[in-house]
Amino acid sequence: MKASFVFGFILLILLIISIFIGLPYIVGKVRSGSFSLPFYLPFSFPKITTQFKSNYFLKPTSKIESSANLPVIKPGDSLYKDKVIIGSVYFFNTGQINLRTPYFSQDSVNITGFKIKSLKKGETIIGKAINIPQFDFTSSDIWLSSENSVDIIVGPSPLGTNFRVNNCFGWLSGIYNFGYSLDYCPGTFKLEELRDLDSSCQDLILRSSPCRTLNDDVLNNQTGQCRAWALKNMNYNACVANHKNDSNFYKGWKIYTGNNNPIFDPLHDRIELRDKDGLLVDSYEY
Repeated sequence: MKASFVFGFILLILLIISIFIGLPYIVGKVRSGSFSLPFYLPFSFPKITTQFKSNYFLKPTSKIESSANLPVIKPGDSLYKDKVIIGSVYFFNTGQINLRTPYFSQDSVNITGFKIKSLKKGETIIGKAINIPQFDFTSSDIWLSSENSVDIIVGPSPLGTNFRVNNCFGWLSGIYNFGYSLDYCPGTFKLEELRDLDSSCQDLILRSSPCRTLNDDVLNNQTGQCRAWALKNMNYNACVANHKNDSNFYKGWKIYTGNNNPIFDPLHDRIELRDKDGLLVDSYEY
């Protein structure tokens, strides 16, 4: 009796193992349609093609941008609309117009060939400019980005050409009459730059105004070494050579009309910025 019970228990265990092993295999064959029986049936198993879907395994679908979020370009408007704007209009002296990109913009726009158009005073074409005055002698296109702006100024240029302002212009302010403040300067000299000079010369240079040359009367009271160092290092060219790779070196563009003829009416006018194809980029009405 006991032996029969043990034998039956073993058969039960083997049956359970066979079911767990064999059932998944049979189900897979049925789903693939390749299952065949050793005997004939009057019907066949259909091939299962539907894939099991679960929210846990669904791949995220790509977000389709709604047409409502795309910029709408109206007939007559430029592709540069909302990428370059008229920031301000100044009426002092003979006039000035400021162009800039929207804040935090990632766009960089070549505005050479764009036009400033006044309904009452005609139009002015934006030309090229010198990138680093006294270093570059060929004008280049003007690229406008969030890091700088463009001032279009009525009148002749004090440098004889359009130019890009940089952080060393404080050295030029005492030489050229810009008519406005361009006292950009990287700062005073550091003591470690003056180690080879005597203490009197060091004190003189450290006390001097930033980006200002020392006159001959002052230098004549110093040693020849001090005088030679000052003439070599305290000027615009030396400043540019030492700081042109600084991240804050460039400050913006100055574009001049070349004469004193007004480019807009000081009382009432509509100023338009148009691209090279004559399409409207922005307007300013007052």
